[in-house]
Amino acid sequence: MSIARPPQVNSDSNLTLRMEKKQKPNMSNTHMTVSNVNIPTPLLSRSKRFGMARQALTALMIFMVVLEGMHAEASIEQVRQEYHEARATFGKTRDYGKDYRESVASAHALIAALLNHWLNLPEHSGEVSIVCREIKTVLKDTAGTRSFLARTLWPLLSESKPTSRQANFMAQLIKPQKGIHFYDLLSRLGQPTEPLGWDVQVAYALALIRSGNDKQAQKHINLLHRKVSINHTHNPKGSLDYGPEAGTGRYCDYVNYLQLCEVLHALRAAASNDHTSARKHIENARKHREPLSPEAAPLVAEIVLQIEEQKD
Repeated sequence: MSIARPPQVNSDSNLTLRMEKKQKPNMSNTHMTVSNVNIPTPLLSRSKRFGMARQALTALMIFMVVLEGMHAEASIEQVRQEYHEARATFGKTRDYGKDYRESVASAHALIAALLNHWLNLPEHSGEVSIVCREIKTVLKDTAGTRSFLARTLWPLLSESKPTSRQANFMAQLIKPQKGIHFYDLLSRLGQPTEPLGWDVQVAYALALIRSGNDKQAQKHINLLHRKVSINHTHNPKGSLDYGPEAGTGRYCDYVNYLQLCEVLHALRAAASNDHTSARKHIENARKHREPLSPEAAPLVAEIVLQIEEQKD
């Protein structure tokens, strides 16, 4: 499962960097603007020169932050425009070939761009609720986004360590559909089931762990683990194909999911400071397959580091 990256957009900026620096002759090509510096350089004390250097560095950092924000907004606006254009085109043609694919692809690009922007907003920014509403709206208007969303959210949940509030919102987005519960019931009877929504359930369980919802996380890990175990028993070589749009995460076999379930058990145990149980589940995960899958590896590294730090 690999994150979809929003396209990069080049954007010209009219901002001019102003720095406190004495102008030298024959430097007409410089982009720095001198601002009221009339003190001869030899008369400047070392402390004053250091102070000016700090001011220059601060100005540069502010400039870069502003410029980065402008680029991000320009990128999102372009992706948003492409989404609305593609959606309008499909609405007119009802062509379920090229126009439909472009409509879905543009929706995925916008969702990825909005998620990336949302994660970088200050937690109490008034823009947070606006971006969250737009994400939900695009998801609601786009069919077949569940697997895409699972692939997109996984690295955000496994590597970025979101706040509990952010993780809670991601759990709302990726919550499994009610139809999946039918297969949960069948698995309780020991019957193999269609491997539908496993990618969604595993991402949802991780979001619950990150949001601090321990009981619900344990429930959903157990439900998925039972289904995967039964299917693996009946078909040890079973695997899933998530299509070419999944990239390197296109194929995922039952063993990968068994390993992920063990790792999620370990992560939940580590969050509760049950290091003995966490170590046991990591050992079980390694028994399933070495090396660890790309999805499991960062979580195992996090758990091991957490255990070692608390040991010290």
